[in-house]
Amino acid sequence: MRKLIIVLFLFITNSIFSQNEIKTDTLFKPNYPEGIYVSKKDFINKKPSIFEEVKMMNLKRQNIDSIIHNPYFYYPKNNRKVRKIFAISYKGHLYFQIKAILKNRNKTDRAQSTNFHNTFVRVIMGGENYLYTEAELVNQWAMGTAVNFGIAGSVIANDLIKGKGIVWDFKNEEFNIFKSCKDYNKFIEDKAFDDVQECKKHQPNMMKVRRTIEKIK
Repeated sequence: MRKLIIVLFLFITNSIFSQNEIKTDTLFKPNYPEGIYVSKKDFINKKPSIFEEVKMMNLKRQNIDSIIHNPYFYYPKNNRKVRKIFAISYKGHLYFQIKAILKNRNKTDRAQSTNFHNTFVRVIMGGENYLYTEAELVNQWAMGTAVNFGIAGSVIANDLIKGKGIVWDFKNEEFNIFKSCKDYNKFIEDKAFDDVQECKKHQPNMMKVRRTIEKIK
């Protein structure tokens, strides 16, 4: 009887532990109070300006229970899309609105654009120097050239829009977009020279980018 009780106890304990492991969120969570940061100043001061409830939706306007990288946010009380803000801290995760990234980018990144200004991207990693995320952005000059040659619609999206690395630079209080492999190298050469890439393609190797940001964050 005693052995049976011990076996049952271990089974229940292991079951609970396994369930907790499954439910544990292992994604990066920066230390930002929950809420909506309307301005860059609010974000820098870590003071949310709106504490209103929001819900996460995917690009098809479907409710999402889990954490995804590139969602929309809506206000449940009126089902209106969250617009014209800087960032949202949601369930411990930090999301930058793409429109805010483009508005507060380094002056050399002006050619970057998107069709989805009101979507958000989740911060993947970060530290005292940088917060890092990735977004689907397009070079608007390349897009303009493509249109002039008679290419339009989904072809542009498929051929020109790429997932690009982006860092929030705490010191300079701006976003830096890695537009190309050469642009990434220019950013990284004085911070981690050994991680400068060979640039066999137009875009850098994104896994190597992540490993480097992990070092300098």
